[in-house]
Amino acid sequence: MVFEGMEPGVASSRVAAAKPASIPWSYSRRNLLQQCPLSYYFEYYGSKKRTAEAEPRKERLRFLKGLSNRHLRTGEITHLVIRTYLNRLREGEEWSLERLVSWARDMLHADVEFSRAYRPDNPLPSGPKAPALLSEFYYGTADAGHLLGEMEERLVAALTNFVGSPRIEPFRVGALNPGAEVERHFNLKQRRFSVQGMMDLAYPEEGRVVVVDWKTGGVGSPDDVLQLYSYGLEAAARFGCDLSDLALYRVGLADDEVSSFVIGERGAVRAKVRILQDLEAMAELDHYGREGVVAAFTPCGQQRVCAQCKYQQYCPKEEQP
Repeated sequence: MVFEGMEPGVASSRVAAAKPASIPWSYSRRNLLQQCPLSYYFEYYGSKKRTAEAEPRKERLRFLKGLSNRHLRTGEITHLVIRTYLNRLREGEEWSLERLVSWARDMLHADVEFSRAYRPDNPLPSGPKAPALLSEFYYGTADAGHLLGEMEERLVAALTNFVGSPRIEPFRVGALNPGAEVERHFNLKQRRFSVQGMMDLAYPEEGRVVVVDWKTGGVGSPDDVLQLYSYGLEAAARFGCDLSDLALYRVGLADDEVSSFVIGERGAVRAKVRILQDLEAMAELDHYGREGVVAAFTPCGQQRVCAQCKYQQYCPKEEQP
């Protein structure tokens, strides 16, 4: 593998590459590497205490890692509200749509208020109820308030559909199944790799296992189902069922869209191969990341991606293709 902009002698030196199996695979990790290798370095190496120890921007990168953006934050709020709703429902208490929307709006408004008033170099608050510092305000994005207003509308639409849509009702009912699991973190160990993630909802139903992935926006491309397939691998192991007994659903809450997928043996093999390919790429870069060779990680140069990046302060835009 050749890295553009590599320091003299680095590309030709022999380094001890990590074994793919030593790096846990997650969809978010592989997605970030594909989107922007430089941001991947900042997230998984430059901002970590025990890697890239010579990184001179270490503390600043650790701060920037704590930023959020309008897409991430509305997704977090939506998942929190849905998780709370389902858990309360399982306890016999049903929250109204008005209560859910009011809570979600209060959290988003608190984020906006905090972000508007934030002063540089102030520490970020911590704790489950702490407001998020939004990158749109931190970096002075034009029309940040308008952009957050649009996301608030989608947030409200997502919760409204979650509570009232006939398409989504079967999943709300399924969550009441005694064997249902809501937002469970997992670490699936396979022979050649491990997968980490969080399954939004899974439950047994009439001889099959239903797996649901909530999306704040639409259901996405039907070709990009790797995340859902990785959940299927975990569900089959967790519930002790065959792959043919899995029913996978991706739910676009804001647009009230539901897409179904069947993984099967063929899909499982394809998912495992893609995961191994991702891990090979991560393993080849791992040494450079641990040693802080930032030149091995090129910026993506895509304006849409850069505008949402937490680390754009250190993105060498003048070097982008």
